Amino acid sequence: MGNYKINNPYYELYPNLNCAGKVLVNDVPVFSFLGQDSKDGILDGSVPINHIVLQSGKYKVVGKLLPRFGQKTLTENDGMNISFNLSDIDNWKETKHSFFPELNSPGPSFDKNNKITSPVKGLPFFEIAAEIEVELPFVLDGWQNSVDLSKIEKSIIKQKVLEFFIQIHALLKEHNASKFLELSKEKEDLQTKAFYFNSIRKQEVRDSIINLFNKKLDVLPLNEAELKLEFYGYGKLVSLVRLDGSSALQFKKNIAEGERNIELEVKLHARTLEKGLSII
Repeated sequence: MGNYKINNPYYELYPNLNCAGKVLVNDVPVFSFLGQDSKDGILDGSVPINHIVLQSGKYKVVGKLLPRFGQKTLTENDGMNISFNLSDIDNWKETKHSFFPELNSPGPSFDKNNKITSPVKGLPFFEIAAEIEVELPFVLDGWQNSVDLSKIEKSIIKQKVLEFFIQIHALLKEHNASKFLELSKEKEDLQTKAFYFNSIRKQEVRDSIINLFNKKLDVLPLNEAELKLEFYGYGKLVSLVRLDGSSALQFKKNIAEGERNIELEVKLHARTLEKGLSII
């Protein structure tokens, strides 16, 4: 790393999953490998987290190892590691460096019969966790002070969330990008501040969403019996996911040709019960 001053810090994780699983920061999922996609192979990638931590402080990072699709328990081949990077958004190549030691699941070893085994083998799940500290030049108005939705009667909150998701699902089927962007404005504003977007970069993000909608892909149906409610952000965020843990909202791709469905991660919060739910 060169001797660069970091004016606009850009924090990111780089998870590598050799199993099904997900990674959470500040009790919010930021990376997942679930459902049929996790049947074989690995998944890795860079994940920005400025918009998840919201402000300077210490935050818990959790990696959840889960059995692959079609399996009930973990095997000796399953594993996960997470690296932690910091850079300046304007000089990311020159300033990128590790700000925290890599987090790893326990590796395989040989048992007394000289056979390969692992501490995670046979378990229904396994977690690795660490506490990181970040320093940011802003305090984002996210969901820190929103309503704890987990305290609302579950049948009531699930119905409200389902109604909101049905509304979004209809927009996906209609390929109505402008209305979707309108509903997502609160989230857009948050990410614009978190990643120091100028007007050009902000428009590029909007254009990428418009281009996706313009492909006019089919959408997976919403069936209430195949959905479950998930709370995140210590109860202040809520979403609907499929029973396999994948996103409720998905554009179909050609899975037979090795393509993955395009999942839209939608999380809701409520600043007040009177204002109701909104995308954040």
